[in-house]
Amino acid sequence: MFRLVDRLSVGLSKASLRQTVLSNNLANFNTPGFKRSDVVDNPSFTSELGKAQGASLRRTHSRHLPGFSGRMDGAFSVVEDRSTTMRTDGNNVDVDRERVLLLENQLYYDSLIDAVSRKLSQLRTVIGEGRR
Repeated sequence: MFRLVDRLSVGLSKASLRQTVLSNNLANFNTPGFKRSDVVDNPSFTSELGKAQGASLRRTHSRHLPGFSGRMDGAFSVVEDRSTTMRTDGNNVDVDRERVLLLENQLYYDSLIDAVSRKLSQLRTVIGEGRR
């Protein structure tokens, strides 16, 4: 159960960072020479996560919780798009595209929040022995 919540928290962190980056793109729509940025998954992190999921973790102390270590450093990064130009001043921000990406990111974030809420509700039910 906690593994899923840990993974969802990584998704929430990514969605939060992406919201900030996309908002920054829109804020700099009229800035000459500004290049848009986006958040991407780090491929080396993804491959390492795949390897780690196949391996079992070892508890070195009886009071340690089993499962996920909680560290997700390097899971994703902000990348600037320097390959395109939308206007003659060098700016490459397309307002309509950024708005769609913001909406898509908001829907993604909302779905993750809903999933975390459902998992925590299940935990509350288990702790309360099914009583409400």
